[in-house]
Amino acid sequence: MSRRIQVFKGILWFIVGLAAATTIVRFTRGLGTTTALSDTTPWGLWVGFDVMGGVALAAGGFVVAAIAHIFQRRKYHHAARPAILTAMLGYAAVAVGLLYDLGLPWNIWRPTVYWNPHSPLFEVAWCVMLYLTVLVLEFSPVFFERTRFSRLYRFLLRLQLPLIILGIMLSTLHQSSLGSLLLIMPFRLHELWYTSLLPEIFFVSAICLGLAMSIFESSLTAWLYERKPHKEMLEGLSRFAVGALSFYLGFRIFDLWRQDKIAAAFDGTREGGLFLFEITLSCILPLIVFSIPALRRVPGLLFGAAGICVSGFLLNRINASGLAQIWSTGSNYFPTWTEFSVSFGIVAGFALIFFFIHEHFPVEPDFKDEEDQFKKLQLFELPHFDHVSRVWLGDSNFCPRRVYSFLFFTAMALGFTMTPWNTLVESSPVTRARGGQELLKIGYPIGTVDFPHKAHVDRIGTQQCFVCHHLHKPADEGTPCSECHADMYLETRIFDHGQHIALLATGNASCTACHAEGQPHMGATAKACSECHQKDMMTANSQVREFTHLDAPGLRKSLHELCIACHEREAKRVELKRPDLFRCATCHRTPLDHREQQRRMRASETLVSFRQGSVTIP
Repeated sequence: MSRRIQVFKGILWFIVGLAAATTIVRFTRGLGTTTALSDTTPWGLWVGFDVMGGVALAAGGFVVAAIAHIFQRRKYHHAARPAILTAMLGYAAVAVGLLYDLGLPWNIWRPTVYWNPHSPLFEVAWCVMLYLTVLVLEFSPVFFERTRFSRLYRFLLRLQLPLIILGIMLSTLHQSSLGSLLLIMPFRLHELWYTSLLPEIFFVSAICLGLAMSIFESSLTAWLYERKPHKEMLEGLSRFAVGALSFYLGFRIFDLWRQDKIAAAFDGTREGGLFLFEITLSCILPLIVFSIPALRRVPGLLFGAAGICVSGFLLNRINASGLAQIWSTGSNYFPTWTEFSVSFGIVAGFALIFFFIHEHFPVEPDFKDEEDQFKKLQLFELPHFDHVSRVWLGDSNFCPRRVYSFLFFTAMALGFTMTPWNTLVESSPVTRARGGQELLKIGYPIGTVDFPHKAHVDRIGTQQCFVCHHLHKPADEGTPCSECHADMYLETRIFDHGQHIALLATGNASCTACHAEGQPHMGATAKACSECHQKDMMTANSQVREFTHLDAPGLRKSLHELCIACHEREAKRVELKRPDLFRCATCHRTPLDHREQQRRMRASETLVSFRQGSVTIP
């Protein structure tokens, strides 16, 4: 094994160690601790790079497989297996990346059961799952080629051509559907990236990226293992890349021209500069190298041009999923180091798997033959035991493994040291519902739900107020929800021990009013609150559980349990003709754009009154 690959693997193991620490924190403390995401910016690095970029990076599998097997270009067979292996591991990395990005990762199986054929994301999920299965079957002959399972190998080999055709079909579907996901953002995605031709642009760019990634991967492995690169094959792939990149560049220019948006790229704005930088990296610089024969014959230039091209198209995916949306949201999102560690850690982990398969299976048959021939021609083999004393002298591969383990655990310890251990849910105090009798605004800091209070009173009746106001303060009627449910997510302690002591007789004798003699003075041994407050605070209510504890749940949980259950019952009434009454959009609407919401939120923070926690909205 060359010194280069050992050093490179050591770097990869260090990155994986950092990602391992972040992984533990991510799945124990949640997204809020390990990301800089927010409700305004829910898509970050993990979506732009891990998912959208990862799917595009794996496009080399279907591109090179089509060139080598469908169009019968024999000289590219050498690149087919590494490209298919890269695609298989790339799609597996996308699946792992989704587990990090999903708020509830254990629900990742739901698209297989709960179908929504109108959603592009549903089609992407199914195609990715199916294509990953196809890639595993397509690459599986490599695992059985030099084993005694010859019948299984021949059977899988006969299935290879139909699997390649099926893989090309699935790739065509979901590569373009990633662009379809952005079609629902006409007022969020910048005009230089938004177009009705987004599916076609994403598909063509995937072909370009697949060719560039195949050149990059083949050149990198040749350099790491100190082998001569296959110049003829790489030059042929670069010629294909010239045609694909030229078509992509012309397609983007034509799309901007037909929408009269070319001037927007040169208007001096941040988005215009970002667009020109993306086009320069993805198309212009690689085209200069790929199209000049003297330049593409230089392995270093070819490798650099392929790397620049890959970076440019990755930037395209990151721009479309995040950076090109900042103009409308006004957010200042920048990934935390934990987000970078996860993204790079996933890539590093699957790169190590790639090298393991490459070294132990005939991914490149001539490379495997060279390794086997070298072992046969060795004049001597390092002994494991001394022939006289029979003392173990060690394994030649033991030292690298020990170094890799040291780097992994050192990075993991460093990751735990630097990772913030914030609370699972930060305090989000809510204010009293604002408005009159007609309409109430519930939420913080801007009314996230417009609650038609009068309409509910007219329908239910004034004698049924206890359905919602199931608990109120003494001598009060209709106590607002925020008095007890004072936080959006956290529980609120509504029992004031000091106030009860002050109201009762002073001294130790007052404790016996709630705590039996001889019992420890604690909540578990105190008598139920309803023994004193059944009449003055609690109302008989079949809709809400009887108050028996000292903490009130967060406002979000309490309102969801109350409102959704009622809406589900009302939706079943045929005479109302409201079958969708229980859906989220019934209450949660966004009448204002994000910029206006941000403006009002900042304005509200400057108008805090002297009342406890109340905020006045202009």
